[in-house]
Amino acid sequence: MAGTGAHTGRIATLLILCGLAAAVRPALADEAACKAVLDAVIKQAGVPVHQKISIESAAAPGRRIESELIRLGDTLYMQMRGQWMKRPYDAPKAQQDAREAMHKSQHECTRLRSEAVGGQAADLYEVRSHGPEGNSEAQIWISSSSGLPLRQHTEMATAAGGQKSRHDVSFDYADVKAPIP
Repeated sequence: MAGTGAHTGRIATLLILCGLAAAVRPALADEAACKAVLDAVIKQAGVPVHQKISIESAAAPGRRIESELIRLGDTLYMQMRGQWMKRPYDAPKAQQDAREAMHKSQHECTRLRSEAVGGQAADLYEVRSHGPEGNSEAQIWISSSSGLPLRQHTEMATAAGGQKSRHDVSFDYADVKAPIP
């Protein structure tokens, strides 16, 4: 069971990075919008953050998996099914992985509007990605003051056009603390 939780945590982390990093090809759609999203992903990979994640997979529609991730320095804490696990974290590698993920698909990025998230001014971006593994559509709210993601909603479909998976993530950067020693 612990292996499944760790695996799910790694998948959740990758999906968040790929969903946020979905703006890689700056030559497509709105270059400034794609750059803003990529810059936010790169910046976020190097700062302490507490993420609350909700995943509804295509394999189990209507059944949500709730999880949390906390990153502090070179440590990643993952919470699955009430259990916290501690893993090493390499920020430069995560930033490089985000850049590489962006080059694997085509992307269309659009800045939709400004709106508040949790009382913070933010810019809402839409990122549509098309790649060999499937398509995704993400909405990403990026703080106007810090340039960091505040919230993300992603819907992903398989390349065969199968059922969609949904991922919702909220990001908090204030007073981030380790949940376990």
